[in-house]
Amino acid sequence: MNISDEGIAISNRFFKAIAILKEQKKIRGLQTFTRKHNLNRWNVNQVKFYPSRSVLKPEWIVYIHEDYGISVEWIVLGKEPIFDPNWKEHK
Repeated sequence: MNISDEGIAISNRFFKAIAILKEQKKIRGLQTFTRKHNLNRWNVNQVKFYPSRSVLKPEWIVYIHEDYGISVEWIVLGKEPIFDPNWKEHK
């Protein structure tokens, strides 16, 4: 499978967001995210380590936005800010 440069950039921003959340202690790590959403961690790591060969699933973007307020526009287009200023935490 040939992933576009844009697709690779989206995947890279997604995993950068996970790293930022970890640095801010809002998440323990990728495993916390995969467990919460019942994702196969091996498949997620394939996207993380081989973004030119594996596709990030769109629902992962939805999950990270809903859970932590990461801007969908930032992940998809790279437009600041990283955190959505209009996000309201779901209780």
